[in-house]
Amino acid sequence: MKLLSRIKSLFRNSKKENSGFTIATPAGLDETFLFDFKNYQSQYTGVTMNSFISVGGDERSDSDSGSPITNKKIAVKPKDVLEELETIPTPWTLSNLDDKIEVLKYKAKLITQSYSKREVEGLIERLENRKKWHKFKNFFSEFQNTTDEKIDILLEKYDLVMKTSDLFIPEFPDDAIEVMKKYTDNMEKLCKKKPVFYVIAEPDKFKKAYEKRDPILLVQSPFGFYWQILGAWDKEMILLSEL
Repeated sequence: MKLLSRIKSLFRNSKKENSGFTIATPAGLDETFLFDFKNYQSQYTGVTMNSFISVGGDERSDSDSGSPITNKKIAVKPKDVLEELETIPTPWTLSNLDDKIEVLKYKAKLITQSYSKREVEGLIERLENRKKWHKFKNFFSEFQNTTDEKIDILLEKYDLVMKTSDLFIPEFPDDAIEVMKKYTDNMEKLCKKKPVFYVIAEPDKFKKAYEKRDPILLVQSPFGFYWQILGAWDKEMILLSEL
């Protein structure tokens, strides 16, 4: 309980001190955090990194009748569809790391647009982290991986949205806070950066600050532009590996 109280206190003071471990500057430009590849409009790769955010039922027009057609999404509790969030093997290798890093460094020198340069630097940072994989493998391999595409499929099917975890921190159970703390500690040992956490939850849960909620907790991997799944919960944490 002391740990939870301390984290809540950090959250309350985060706007003044920026001392919490989940607050990230938009566009992923806060140098104390790992580059946030989701909350970012890529100009280097041409990919909209936050294109998979879904905000409820979609409406489109019927070209024949002119009547709107509503694609209603299925209302669910996030923890009930955790098993449907498809996972992938670790999506990278340790081969030719130095060559890949050198190419990206050269590209970074040629880019003048700050956001684009930051994205390339974010890629370099993650490749550099892979060199230390053997030291941290036991911890980071505990969690299963997923991608933007897999998350997009889930959000297209269900009435869920994905946003930063800040609003949920005060009521996170001790198990969730402990996992976040361990992940943060290992990240800071790995690269002296803080991790970027997100949650998948029902749309209205982001508006109701004091109601009970049960999100899926995700974090951006320090080894590539993909996600690690930390778990989901209602009263207790449900780890994906235990399902």
